[in-house]
Amino acid sequence: MASAKEKSFSFFPMLLTLIAAGALAALAVRFYRRPWETTRDVIRAGMLLAGIREETCNLGGVAMHYYCAGRRGMPVVLIHGLGSSAETWAALMPLLSREYLVYAPDLPGFGKTPLAPEGTNVSTHMLYLERFLDALGYPRAILVGNSLGGWIATRFAVEHPERVERLFLLNSAGLRREGMNSPYAVDHAAARRMLEHTLGFSLPVPKFMLDEVVRNSQTPAYAGFMNSYDPREELDGVLADVRVPTTIIWGERDRLLPIISARDLHSGIASSDMVLLPRVGHMPQIQAPAKVARLIMEATL
Repeated sequence: MASAKEKSFSFFPMLLTLIAAGALAALAVRFYRRPWETTRDVIRAGMLLAGIREETCNLGGVAMHYYCAGRRGMPVVLIHGLGSSAETWAALMPLLSREYLVYAPDLPGFGKTPLAPEGTNVSTHMLYLERFLDALGYPRAILVGNSLGGWIATRFAVEHPERVERLFLLNSAGLRREGMNSPYAVDHAAARRMLEHTLGFSLPVPKFMLDEVVRNSQTPAYAGFMNSYDPREELDGVLADVRVPTTIIWGERDRLLPIISARDLHSGIASSDMVLLPRVGHMPQIQAPAKVARLIMEATL
């Protein structure tokens, strides 16, 4: 017959199992209700456990949230795309932080950074990128931008070439070309298409996930950018003015932006190289982080 002490010890594993099961059930319920937010929180926890630091800086009254990693080297600023957040760089940051000081901010209106009073257009994001570099105390940095982030980085390099050491454009937006598809999801059908165009392949997506894609498209920063779209901010007229060394990294399976966009960026920026990544979609930093890190290091070290 088991002693009271043995019963006590056997109780604790059972209790821990019940607690773990309850936590997983709660996480599943939260994921069902808010999948993007829950996923970001899980990724954030992993980033912090991996030693990536989390900070906030005040930029003219806007508290910009960002992650940072590394202790030495040239600063690298990672700029996410429309509707995304700094967590999109979670796989890339540890790889780059071995050689660089790496920063990944949430643009105004995305992630944990509030909307900027100046608006939601490219010019506003350029302004806050400048303020971010000023707050960090860096006169010069490497810029890595994906999608809208590449668009912002390119125009910043035109306006402030003295502040950009090198430019890396990952499936950069900023050119309107035949064959491009809208990232704006107004219903389930548009949400499913947008996911397929982004990933570069189709997969079954549950209704609650499609609901979240639509909801994300309606956030003030996302919808504000789409509704106040200014063609004068496009890149066609300024590509020849990009004077900093540039590497264009492009996932060939991208169906949001056609590959002609990559070729036109390459031909328009005189000091540019182009690398095409097969079997990769619109977000190389997620789908091929090791390749992206290697390309950045080969070009800068």
